[in-house]
Formats: sequence, C-alpha cells, structure tokens
Amino acid sequence: MTSPTREFASRIATEVVGPLKGHHHEAYAVRLDPGTPLGARFRWLKLREPRDRVFWYDHRCFASEEQLVLELGGRVPCVPKVVDVSELVDAPAGVTFIEFIEGRTLGDLTFPGKSVPRRYRKKLIQFFGSLVSIDAAGVHADRVCGNGPAEPGHLPFGGDDSTSFLENLIGHTRGVYREKRPVLDPLLDALAIPESLLEALPEELGGLTRRPFALLHGDLHRENLVVDGAGELWTIDWELARIGDPLYDLATHLHLMRYPRRQERQMVRGWRKAVGESSPGASDAVGRDLPRYLAYKRVQSVYTDVMRGAMTVSWAEGGPELREAVTHAVTSIAAALTRARRGEDGTGLRHVGLRTVATPEQIQEELLRWLGEYGDLARKTEDMRTASGAGPDPRPDTISSVDPVLLDAEQNEAIGLRRDATV
Repeated sequence: MTSPTREFASRIATEVVGPLKGHHHEAYAVRLDPGTPLGARFRWLKLREPRDRVFWYDHRCFASEEQLVLELGGRVPCVPKVVDVSELVDAPAGVTFIEFIEGRTLGDLTFPGKSVPRRYRKKLIQFFGSLVSIDAAGVHADRVCGNGPAEPGHLPFGGDDSTSFLENLIGHTRGVYREKRPVLDPLLDALAIPESLLEALPEELGGLTRRPFALLHGDLHRENLVVDGAGELWTIDWELARIGDPLYDLATHLHLMRYPRRQERQMVRGWRKAVGESSPGASDAVGRDLPRYLAYKRVQSVYTDVMRGAMTVSWAEGGPELREAVTHAVTSIAAALTRARRGEDGTGLRHVGLRTVATPEQIQEELLRWLGEYGDLARKTEDMRTASGAGPDPRPDTISSVDPVLLDAEQNEAIGLRRDATV
C-alpha cells in the first residue's frame, strides 16, 4: 500500500527516490520538473514526515529539527536548507521540504572500521570547531528538554556541569529500560546482561571536568555525512541535536564511526585543538573524561540494541521480513555486546562492562525463545504507545561487522520459514 507521502511525492516529481534511509521519518528525494514554479527554484528536494510507531530511545532536546536547522544557516558550513514551499505547492500537513544534497554518504564510500580520507577528517574537525563557537544561550529553537519546553536561554542540566550532563544521559537510558523491563528482563537475563551494568555507571563515571556547554549534533556517523560532487562534506539529520558538553559529541562520533585506532587518536588531537581555539575550556581534560563518555556509549548501546532488536523482531510480519529482522537484531546485539566486554574498549575502565559475552548463535537462540514467549506482550505494550506516536525504531546504534547468522532448519520452521531458507 502506497503511503500518503509517497503519493504526494509522485504528484510533484518527475522522479522519486526512496524511501531513504531514516529512522524517525519517512523521506523521499524528488526530482522536480523545471517547468513548474517549484522546479524553477530547485532541481531536487527531500520531503519527509514523521513515521508512526517510532520509539525514541535517544534523548531529544529540540522540538523541531527544521526550526533548528533554519537557525544554523550561515553559522555552520554545509548544512542543508529548510525550504518554505507553502506558496508554491499544497503539501499535506506534517510534510517538510529540505534541500537534497546530491552525492554519496560517507558510509557508501568507506565502511565502519575502515579508514576515512584525511580531507574529510579535516572537514569534520573544522565542523566541530564551528559548532562550539555558537553561543548556546543564543539558540532560540523551541526545546523539549526534560518534561516540557525549556525557558528561553535555559541550558539543560546547567551551563557547564559536565557531571550532571552525563548523569542525565544515564538517567534517560535507565528510564527507557525500566519502562520496558516487564518484557525485556527475560531476554537480558538470558544474555547475561546484569542490571548492575547500567546501575553502576553514575558512581563509576562521575567527577567530570566542567566544560562550557555548546550546541551538539548528537548523531554524527557515516550515514549522516554526505559527500557532494565537489567533494564538500554535508552534515544531515539534526533530530538528536542538543545543548551539552561538547566532549560528548566527540565520544558519540568516535563510537559510531569506529575509526581505526590510529585515526581515532588523530581525530582526538585535531578536535582538541580546533574546539579549544573556538571555545576556551571546552577541550579541557579530554584524556581523562573521553574514556568515561565512551564507556557510557558502549553500555548504552547494549540496552538500546537489545531493546530495539527485540521490539523490531516482535513487530515483523513473518517470512522474509521476520528473517531479516532476526538477522539484523542478532548482528547488532552481537556487536554491541562485544564492544562492551570489560577490557575490550581500550578506555582503561576495568570495572565498567560485561564479564561474559554471548555468541551470535546464543543470541539468536535466546531471541527466538523470547519471541515465542513474550512477543505478543511486547506488541501489546507498544500498541498502548501508538496514540503518542511511539513504537519500535529499526535503527541499530552500532553497525556490526559480525557475519550474518544462518537459522537452522528447526528454527526456520519455528518462525514460519522454508527449511532451505537462509538469512
């Protein structure tokens, strides 16, 4: 069945590409007829609207990504423009238009774990420097930090209290997990993921150095970086942007990018210099505090990927869709658990992480057992959230290098697949 967004895209475009990769929105790239008023101004646009049944595992700060991006125009290089087309086309409610950057994502050009060309790393370092130069108190886009809109000029979690900032991040992750405990605890227990993994974080990771807060992108990975035909590097998808400790932005970027170790060290040195010059004090104590943020990201990924994988599998319709969901969940969970093993993250924080890690085969076995026993309850739990626009989010927090797992004949039969099917 064609979605309303797709139908509208087809009406105004000579070519429609999509749906594009995205987790919280249904999006399409549309090539416009140059003979129309809209096509006379733009060759391509991206249009999108929020997806139904999307659960936000990550903390959000701004009510409208488009409103924030409008503010960034001219202040941060290579950010796509939000386009007002209200006078040119009658768009459905909720659909927004954004400048579409013709090019390829950095993920298409170089996979996670692989080297990133020096010219793009330089542009990323420059991007971080330009971002912290923005006066955070002067960002006026409506905020939804906490339980409601923030007061004008309010910096959530304090203006430079990095410890409180991290504690609030941990608190959000704990809150999301606790909400789903009735259905997810059996799976977490089966995978030997103790509750103490998350509960011990505030004490283990506390005592951060104060750094002046800044605007953060919050989700800077290879699929959110687009290289255009001229070699410029564009930053897209600002929906997880926030105000906070700029070192968290670096930690999130390193966690998601998975640079080779040597390039990671080069990025840290470049970031420290660029950010320190743009905002004095913002790069203080990197060597001490970066490992703490990285440890949090690795623990967060364990809970996020287990929750996301389980809920996505529970919503799969069966057959190929379920087969794909199981494979995706197993590889994502396996990658998150492996990275969270004690002593494997290179942070030196020996008391944070998992003592043992389940194999992909064990993860698959326990996930299918959980699906049979708790899948219906998980779907009912999510159904109760539909009215508020929540639901399963298919995005993995980590991109796995684990080989796809094959379901054996008995497991294929158990989930309604042909005996000769492979994942």
